[in-house]
Amino acid sequence: MADSDPQPASTPLAQLRSSARGWHRVQLATIGFIGLCGVLQGGRPDNPMWLQVLAALLALAALALACAGTFLVARVAWPLYGGRGTPAPDEASELARDGARLRRGLVLTFAAVAVLGLGTATGWWPQPGGSTGGRELVSLQATNGERVCGELGDAGPGRLSVTVNGRPVVVSLADVAALSPVSSC
Repeated sequence: MADSDPQPASTPLAQLRSSARGWHRVQLATIGFIGLCGVLQGGRPDNPMWLQVLAALLALAALALACAGTFLVARVAWPLYGGRGTPAPDEASELARDGARLRRGLVLTFAAVAVLGLGTATGWWPQPGGSTGGRELVSLQATNGERVCGELGDAGPGRLSVTVNGRPVVVSLADVAALSPVSSC
């Protein structure tokens, strides 16, 4: 190697390509994360249908954005030459073009993560809880014929608690004749 030959790793274009290869690994991990979130998300069937469709569309949009960004960065990391019969660009114009591609690819990747976050946030849609704030209302009939209605609670092994007017009524499970959910007391 002569002294006048530039070091391949020290040119700005070589450094840009090296950076693009590192970012490409991050992008592939992002695509894997988006796919994993899509597979693991069980959905919330009690959400409105329009919200479920929106969440699915946002997940697909995130995947499309991540793939487009990955393609742009891959073109910088591993360029293909000679496909169009045009002369090879000089290093300065190639550096400017590839730098712009890398920036666009990274913006698309970050946008994909943001869109995925928005799609995931649909899982926090408020659910109807009724007047009890989400607690289960039950009607309990004891073996002696007594009936109570209130919020179901836990009273420990072998016992059941029903809160009526703010006061817990603890009943042994052996004394329960019937227990049924109700919408109101």
